[in-house]
Amino acid sequence: MFFRFMRGRFTFKIYFLLTIIALLTIFAYLFPHFKFYPIAPVTVPPNGLQSRTTRHLSKLLTVVFRQFEEFENDIADSVQSFVSAFPNMPVVILCQGLQYPPFQFSATNETLRNVKIVPLEFRLNALPHELNPLTYLNTEYVLIVPDSTRVSRRVLQQMATAATTFPSQGIAVGVTNSRLICQKVKWNYVDWTLQYSKDPSGKLCDAIHGQHALLIKTSLLQTFPQPFAFPFPESLYLQSTVRKIKIQIVDGKFGAGRSVLKSPAAKQKASKLARDARISLYKQLGVKMVVREDSRVQWFGCKRDTQRCFPSVQGTPSYILSGRNTPPCCRRNIRRTAAHVLRTLQLAGARCWLETTSLLGAVVRSDILPWAEYAEIGIHASDVPRVSLLQRGGADSEGFIWERATKGHYYRVGYSATNNIYALVLPFTAKNGTMWPADWVMAHQKEFPERHLHPLAQIQFGGRQAPAPNDARAFLDLKIGNSAVEKCNKLGPKLLYP
Repeated sequence: MFFRFMRGRFTFKIYFLLTIIALLTIFAYLFPHFKFYPIAPVTVPPNGLQSRTTRHLSKLLTVVFRQFEEFENDIADSVQSFVSAFPNMPVVILCQGLQYPPFQFSATNETLRNVKIVPLEFRLNALPHELNPLTYLNTEYVLIVPDSTRVSRRVLQQMATAATTFPSQGIAVGVTNSRLICQKVKWNYVDWTLQYSKDPSGKLCDAIHGQHALLIKTSLLQTFPQPFAFPFPESLYLQSTVRKIKIQIVDGKFGAGRSVLKSPAAKQKASKLARDARISLYKQLGVKMVVREDSRVQWFGCKRDTQRCFPSVQGTPSYILSGRNTPPCCRRNIRRTAAHVLRTLQLAGARCWLETTSLLGAVVRSDILPWAEYAEIGIHASDVPRVSLLQRGGADSEGFIWERATKGHYYRVGYSATNNIYALVLPFTAKNGTMWPADWVMAHQKEFPERHLHPLAQIQFGGRQAPAPNDARAFLDLKIGNSAVEKCNKLGPKLLYP
């Protein structure tokens, strides 16, 4: 057939070829519009989170090194781990001052083009933004990495995916075999107290103890007053806690680098630097007491050989004006002083009792008032000669300082020669069935019927029994006003410091 076609007329051949070309053109035009199968096409939406984290990790986050000792570290090799894996990823090393000895980088200048060493020490010739570490964080996320860490691409990918899924949280992973402890943190500003406890969930934490890396949004860090303050990361987690930002622990581990701080001297030096930084931070924040996960109590306030935590009171104590109670260390020392004075007076055979504010605290809380400035103890004026320390004054065998007030016939017992926390000893004289202040005048102290002392009662006060008037509520109503206990519960310090 093909042979006949080739021997046919030329005109026929032309028409035939044009017809074939026309049919092919029409078929090519119409074929895409035909639907041979009635099944609708399946649309797969692009996974924006996955594409961002897989292809743009270097643009998504900045690596920050803050946890290292300047005198001995593995920062150079830790940085090299990230530079090798992500050559274009920004790396920032935050130092307290000029790093010495310098980091021994083995990479070339071209390899380190995205690595910045930022000293944060105060410099007269520095511009304000140069001393602000947030200036150097220009990506959406920040990866904060401890010393001696080796990056894992897979784990970093996992962290980035979790961070974009939960943008209001921080994402943490451990480093090598470190055991991470998930902590709850309670910051009690009013009581100057910081409390840690273990979170049984173990995944969503206020703070994390143990060597770990943290991925967090830069915009969250920008809400912190000092996100990279020492001790780090403890200070960071205190700031995130008050903002209710949680830290989520995800599975996976970064690798470990070279072991550092192996010698006892290096460990001791690092421990001292961390302790000093912690004390400095607590002083700035006004943390006086820390309760650890195992219920251990650590004190960072005043001691016997230091000054008390608040200045001399002129009207209203400074801590009340700042919206706080008496620092817990000062309350403890007031409690100790009151117990010592009561014990000394009773051993001397003097009739004594809790007075006004201390009695109010005993009734309301079985302790001193949370905003107490001192303790008040009443004594029969006729029994004062029995107590030799009230007569001669000075320091007793336990270091408490006994002295008579320069104005008025009453006494003050100080916690020590340095720490001027004190308890007042207030003599009352019996006249015609009434107890009168013995030649002294003090706010909230009035005369009262002698029957309140016959007999004396016992009341719980600071963990032990203390002598008290036999009808404490009626006694307080006479001294402070009707419904004194109820007013105290309602008004707090405004009852005495309006």
